[in-house]
Amino acid sequence: MSGELAGKIERLERELQYYQREYNEIGARLLRLQEEQSRASREARRSRIVARLIRGAYQIVNRDMPAEAIGEPLLASIADTSVCDRAAFLTEDPATPGRFVIEHGLGPKVGAQVTLEQPPSFLYTASGQKIGPAGEALAALLGVPYLLWAYEPASRRALLLGNHTEGNIHRPFEASDQELVEGALSVYIDVLLRKLAETTLRQAATAAEEASNARARFLATLSHELRTPLNAIIGFSELLLDSGTRPPDREEFARQILDAGQSLLSLVRDILDFSSLSNAVPRLQLDWVPVGQLLQASVRAFAAETASRGIVVELLPVVPRLQSFIDYDRFRQILSNLLGNAIKFTPTGGKITVSARSTTRDGVEIAIRDSGIGMQPEDIPRALEPFVQLENTLSRRFPGTGLGLPIARQLTEAHQGKLIIDSADGRGTTVMVIVPPSRMRLAPDAAAGASPG
Repeated sequence: MSGELAGKIERLERELQYYQREYNEIGARLLRLQEEQSRASREARRSRIVARLIRGAYQIVNRDMPAEAIGEPLLASIADTSVCDRAAFLTEDPATPGRFVIEHGLGPKVGAQVTLEQPPSFLYTASGQKIGPAGEALAALLGVPYLLWAYEPASRRALLLGNHTEGNIHRPFEASDQELVEGALSVYIDVLLRKLAETTLRQAATAAEEASNARARFLATLSHELRTPLNAIIGFSELLLDSGTRPPDREEFARQILDAGQSLLSLVRDILDFSSLSNAVPRLQLDWVPVGQLLQASVRAFAAETASRGIVVELLPVVPRLQSFIDYDRFRQILSNLLGNAIKFTPTGGKITVSARSTTRDGVEIAIRDSGIGMQPEDIPRALEPFVQLENTLSRRFPGTGLGLPIARQLTEAHQGKLIIDSADGRGTTVMVIVPPSRMRLAPDAAAGASPG
């Protein structure tokens, strides 16, 4: 009886071993099927991502958007939400090799930059794999443990994808994803370069159009401004040379010829000044100049013209010790242009106020206020363009090249200052020239009355 029981037990053990082998084989087969299914799923996912990426890239290329705005829509095309929680495009700082800054990000941001001593061209992380210093730094940057990274040294740009979790079979990233992440980065760089080229072409076209408009304005200004004084010079010269007549007012004719010649000289001088300022920064002879004396000299230069026009010019008191570190002659040119404009556009009986004040925040602020015709606030940027006058060229009442304000602004900026215009149509104009605090001081009493060199 005991022998029969032992035989049954032995037979059952053999059957159990058989079923265990069958179970293990079925489990192994199932695991292989799951891995094959996962691999097929990953291949299908890669195909979907590539298709979405190509479709998104073409849409972005055909859209009118700046280069700096393409990163986020491309990340949305790259990132598959089922396996990618976070993503980022990074750029390497050319001044600090290995320092990467996030340009565009998808998902919650943990960091803004990371430094890698030796940036790898490709990297992925998975459980059971040694992550290394670069992987640790990138994981800390995105705040996720599983990463997929590609870096192109030639363009100094990189793509980083991240995921929070990893399953036993469905890993978010693996070595076979290298072509995917490198291809996605290449697409981004290609689209970026194309958008940058489009921007450059657009800027060049705009510059060419502006140059063409400036040329047209320049020719229109010359045709108007040259014709009037030349007609006067030719006409009065012919009268003086006419042997059949002896005009009694020869001195008046000579004065008209002189005025016309001086007008032409002023026109040529303005054009040459603007040309030289446009092509190079002016060389300034800087010195500490008493602001009060500078304003007095500038106002005095227009005394005869304002008296003949019946315009009152009031120079408000200036702190005697106030000085500014400027080029005296160039700053006189700024004030002459601004005062000349104020006088030109102020009617008879009008008033111009010149003032200067100092603050520790703004520095020296010189203001020229007139009660003239003024202009619309939206026209102020146009008034600062060369060869522009806000009235129609053929019907304008006021002569001039339209270079006074542009020259004044360029010379002010050469002094590290700002030129600000405040105006309203029919209510006059205020032009402020602001010199920074670094060019301002209160001189000792003994130096307050010194004349500029």
